[in-house]
Amino acid sequence: MVFSKSFTAEEFNPEVIMNSGQVFRMSKETKGADGMPDTYSACSGDNDIYFYLNKEKDTWDFVCKENQWDFWQSYFDFSTDYVAYNNKIRESNDKFLKESLMDSFGMRILRQDLWEVFISYVISQNNNIPKIKKSIRTLCERYSDGIHFPHPDVLAYIPVEELMDGTALGYRADYIVGISRDVVVGNLDIKSISQMPYQQAYDNLLKIKGIGPKVANCIMLYGFHFMESYPIDTWMKKIITEDYSEYTKEKYLEYINKTYAGYQGYVQQLQFYHKRKKK
Repeated sequence: MVFSKSFTAEEFNPEVIMNSGQVFRMSKETKGADGMPDTYSACSGDNDIYFYLNKEKDTWDFVCKENQWDFWQSYFDFSTDYVAYNNKIRESNDKFLKESLMDSFGMRILRQDLWEVFISYVISQNNNIPKIKKSIRTLCERYSDGIHFPHPDVLAYIPVEELMDGTALGYRADYIVGISRDVVVGNLDIKSISQMPYQQAYDNLLKIKGIGPKVANCIMLYGFHFMESYPIDTWMKKIITEDYSEYTKEKYLEYINKTYAGYQGYVQQLQFYHKRKKK
């Protein structure tokens, strides 16, 4: 089925979204030529989609199974007005953030499959984006159909040594097997945690072996969609040190939480994208 949506460039830009560090399985499949559009794809859990800009109708056309369309509308967070956030940023006195916004039109915070985002960010710890993508791709090829993400009842019974072999997972393999087993036997209910209040959800994530503050915040933002989450990684530390040097880390976070309450995670993505692009 083909589903069409109209967006301005400020409302939706897959190039920005897929290079923002929040998602590891969105990509450009073909570069348009001879009047044909660029085509993008995304996979999340058991769902997959292709999409492209239909220049004749001036719409974005999304191709997926009819019963998956509700998932994808939620995934892209189509119900949220990101221009309203942008207008608030434009009114601020934050030079770096306003530069980030100009560089990042079309950013959205995705609502990804809970299981996939959970394991993806366990893989992300002390890791870089190309290696993360490679590990996830290898898991999908070895333990699923090459497209969809392997289920916990598959990953739970793989020997750790096998899971480490050729996947670049390293010590993270032990965490993945342990988390998968806890899900299978009923000791871990990710959906239940996602529905808890913010602090309770965060505290419960930190009890899980393999999840620290940065990974927890990423899961909270990119999976649970707590927009007040503000993950701090190496790039964000550079931003605080280099672009907000008048603040201590604690004072900086106070500023972010007070000034951009309710969409701190969106602010973080704009800053992250802009800083990496400037490197």
